[in-house]
Amino acid sequence: MAASARLSSVEPPWVHLLVLGPGETARAALGTPPGFAGRIIDGRRCRTKGALLSEFARVLQYPRDAGRNWDAFEELLADLEWLPAEGYLLIVSDAHELLAGSDDEYERFVEIAEDVAKEWSIPRTGQWPRPAVPFHVCLAVPRDKVGARSDWRVPPLGR
Repeated sequence: MAASARLSSVEPPWVHLLVLGPGETARAALGTPPGFAGRIIDGRRCRTKGALLSEFARVLQYPRDAGRNWDAFEELLADLEWLPAEGYLLIVSDAHELLAGSDDEYERFVEIAEDVAKEWSIPRTGQWPRPAVPFHVCLAVPRDKVGARSDWRVPPLGR
């Protein structure tokens, strides 16, 4: 499946590894599907959990009173009412820097991203109905930095 079709789908996988060639940028490689909110998170600013939470808050412009822990992070990503869109594409550039000092925190981040995407993929009924919405996270890494992690725990995004 082409990257644009994959990113417009509500089907898993929802978290992907995007390997970039020399001089290639994630935005140029992927684009953002029409109607989507696409945001680039700088992985160099996400080396620790606290730094990651701050960078996501900055880029996604969380409400001022938003908490700064994994539970709040998950709830905010699952909500995004202040950023209405037909779908969401979050690209983490320089993903080899993302939580580089802690495999456990990295695994927790991937788990949260997958859980949130799964929640978005299920139509909601009741008081606040909404259709299924695509939510994808792409971990963009230059080809020469792929070895920074022995296991990225996500599949590569075919292009």
